[in-house]
Amino acid sequence: MEEHPELRPSLTVAGGAMRGLSFRVGPERQVIGRAPTADVVVHDAHLSRRHAEVWLTGEGATLADLGSTNGTWLNDRRITGVERLADGDVIRLGRTELRVYDPGVARTDPVGFSFNTPRRDRRPTLPLPVATPAVGPASPVAVPAVDPVPPTVPAVLSAPS
Repeated sequence: MEEHPELRPSLTVAGGAMRGLSFRVGPERQVIGRAPTADVVVHDAHLSRRHAEVWLTGEGATLADLGSTNGTWLNDRRITGVERLADGDVIRLGRTELRVYDPGVARTDPVGFSFNTPRRDRRPTLPLPVATPAVGPASPVAVPAVDPVPPTVPAVLSAPS
């Protein structure tokens, strides 16, 4: 796995103020918290300064609570000791939700994940339609009248010289 760091498990913020943030889990212990000295700083007032830590062992990614006030939750169960993480697990720290993705055992491929080889089955992404602002209920919308037939312009023919 050292030669291919893209095969390491990753945690992605799926809910909370920092939605979209993602980081890889490595063999060194990474502290998650709101303190600026934490390895993974999460801006959530409901987190402890040093809330939890994650690291990679021979068996996979591991999570431990560091005595946080609001607790660390794994799949809606408060953890007290060390827990092994699996692909698809949901971790909740304060009001922040993290999703575990382990490419070594994953059943699905996350959007945009690649191993530096072009994919041939990728479809283009289309933008979502943008809603137009609603007009107040009492004010009618004025639509200019458009004549469906353009006015005729008399043709001026010149005689050949």
